[in-house]
Amino acid sequence: MTPDQHHAWLQGVLATLSARRDVVGVVGMGSTADSSRVDEWSDHDIAIIAKPEATAVFRDGLVWLPYPEDLVLRTVEHHGGGKAVYGNGHLVEWGVATLESLRTWVADDYRVLLDRGGVAETMAEIASRRFAANEADAERDIAVFLFELLHGVGRWRRGERVSGGNVIRNEAVGALLRAVRATLPSHEAGALDRLDGFRRVEQAYPKLAAQIAEAVAQSPETAARRLLDIATEHLEVGPTGLPPAAVQAVTRRLGWPSPA
Repeated sequence: MTPDQHHAWLQGVLATLSARRDVVGVVGMGSTADSSRVDEWSDHDIAIIAKPEATAVFRDGLVWLPYPEDLVLRTVEHHGGGKAVYGNGHLVEWGVATLESLRTWVADDYRVLLDRGGVAETMAEIASRRFAANEADAERDIAVFLFELLHGVGRWRRGERVSGGNVIRNEAVGALLRAVRATLPSHEAGALDRLDGFRRVEQAYPKLAAQIAEAVAQSPETAARRLLDIATEHLEVGPTGLPPAAVQAVTRRLGWPSPA
């Protein structure tokens, strides 16, 4: 989908929703909020704020989606958010809320597209709210990183290959990214996603992102050893970086050489 097609689809949805009196507001999220980020892989991600009696209509129904006959896949997830795929592969994601339930959400980039009262104020409130799961704390996240390396490799060696690989490639990498963010400022830090610490790391820390991508493409234990080398390079071993005694304990337990 080209940027022009992306814009046209959004305008079609907005026209349909604006014509309904049971819609209180519409909010674009992510690249749907920032057209400068739209490329051929951009989906549409919107929030529909509806009157309480109409939430099921928009969550479960297709009356508001353009070209419903072209949909090839559609589902509503356990949390109530919906996803759909068109025959051309274009992805649409949506959430439905009342103005009251919207106050329980979290948000990063957003743009209010329709507001019949209270939507802009509520979005400003939730976008400024702390999101603890992605807040960086160098000391804590370095400790979590080392713990997850040991934990993940242990599971991998036990035979829990899927779980061990996930711990290394997801939990350990996430902790490493938070630790780097807390320790090494970036001129492009604004590109990072407030809710998802894996998003757009390539813009803020290009060398680190390339190293991590190369590492996690390896088998899990090889990836874990490489991640420790990467952490040592960027954070160093010492009083303000990786605790020497903890690094020694992890490498000794796993039979790895100590990082240089």
